[in-house]
Amino acid sequence: MIYIYESHMGGLYAGDYELSYEQRYCDICNDSDCFMGRANDEKELLDLLKVFSEDYDDEYIEYFFNETCERYFKNET
Repeated sequence: MIYIYESHMGGLYAGDYELSYEQRYCDICNDSDCFMGRANDEKELLDLLKVFSEDYDDEYIEYFFNETCERYFKNET
C-alpha cells in the first residue's frame, strides 16, 4: 500500500507509510501537506489520480503515475 499526499508547496508525492499531521506540518509557513488517499495497486492509484485531473495538467499526472508505479509496484505480479 502507498499513501498519496499533496504538498502545501504544490505537487504530489507518495510514500510507503502514512505520515502523521506533525510530519506533514511546516513550521516555517504554518501550513501542512494534505493526505489525499491510499492505493494498493496501479488501478487504485489511477482512480485516485483522476481526482486531481482538474488541479494538475495531464503530463504531470502521467509522469507522477509512471514514476510512482515504477517505484512502488514494479515488482508486483
